[in-house]
Amino acid sequence: MEIEAQYLSKINFAAVDELGQLSLGQSLQLKILEIYYYGAVCYARAKLPSSFPSLESLTIFSWSEMVSTPMAPSKFSYLKHLRVVFLARSLSPTYDHCSLISFFDASPSLETFFLQVVPMYAKHPSIFADPSDLRKMPEHRHDKLKNVKIVGFSSSKSLVELTCHILESTTSLEYLTLDTTDGHSPPRCSSVHNMGKCFPIDRDVILEAHKALLAIRTYIQGIVPSKLKFTVGKPCSQCHAV
Repeated sequence: MEIEAQYLSKINFAAVDELGQLSLGQSLQLKILEIYYYGAVCYARAKLPSSFPSLESLTIFSWSEMVSTPMAPSKFSYLKHLRVVFLARSLSPTYDHCSLISFFDASPSLETFFLQVVPMYAKHPSIFADPSDLRKMPEHRHDKLKNVKIVGFSSSKSLVELTCHILESTTSLEYLTLDTTDGHSPPRCSSVHNMGKCFPIDRDVILEAHKALLAIRTYIQGIVPSKLKFTVGKPCSQCHAV
């Protein structure tokens, strides 16, 4: 697909299969890009920076991510907002969440980062199954990053390591939200809306959410700066107790 539109500022692109080649010619004014397809995270990091030098907002929906995000020398020089959503059973069990640091290193102006995974299908090794020391990532600084939100936070060791890296390498961070639910199930509990019970959640998801809460208390909470607004989303204590 080729698009010749010099003053194009926003594109929303979806593909039902792996993306072949998308050429945007001289669309150097592009500010906002949303992409939906298989392997979108890997493709975005490896192919997009040189094509969109003015990009400020990037949203990635990936239907399948079989390999970790590659490191690359190219930069998103003006990128301020990054949103990554892994859909359904999209992640390989060997996917390393810490590989997303590649986007941080490539984006010196990044201010907000939103990550969503589907806890129902999380098959990554839990930090409690491998309690060895957490990895220390290269000490790059991300001093423009202000707001980070992770929905579907689990006890995945690489996800805990990613969060710890963000806290340890970002002095500008103002908000951190770790939501152990899927972020989509609105409460119906009588304690909230007087409408009865919350929507039902699969038992395995509830168990993983409680493991994620334990991982937060054990590995993350102690390194959160006091000035940071830290929010933890959790299942309803009445309707979703273990």
